[in-house]
Amino acid sequence: MKWSAWITVLVGVCLLAAPFATGYNTLSNVATAEAVVLGVLIAGLGLWTALGTEVPAYVDYLLVVCGAWSIIAPFALAYGNTGMARNSDVIVGIVVAAVAVYRTFVASPGAHQKVTA
Repeated sequence: MKWSAWITVLVGVCLLAAPFATGYNTLSNVATAEAVVLGVLIAGLGLWTALGTEVPAYVDYLLVVCGAWSIIAPFALAYGNTGMARNSDVIVGIVVAAVAVYRTFVASPGAHQKVTA
């Protein structure tokens, strides 16, 4: 399911761009740093999944963790009162986690190559 990997890449890039596109980079350095780092990580893992021929099974688990962290981060890092930062993080987290769970548990077995170490 390459489309799901490309959705992950797109959402990661959106999270990376969100502080600058919506202007909350001037309001919260913590929210900006979290969005940039997590956006690069999500987009990178999604790109690995999209372009890789043999992607380890743990990549989707890492994406679930990234999605969960994106949902929790505004409250754990105390920038939940910055509306755009909170909203973009929560939306991205839900999408990333949902796509990763779909790829792990719902997608057909041949759609995702699992490699054991």
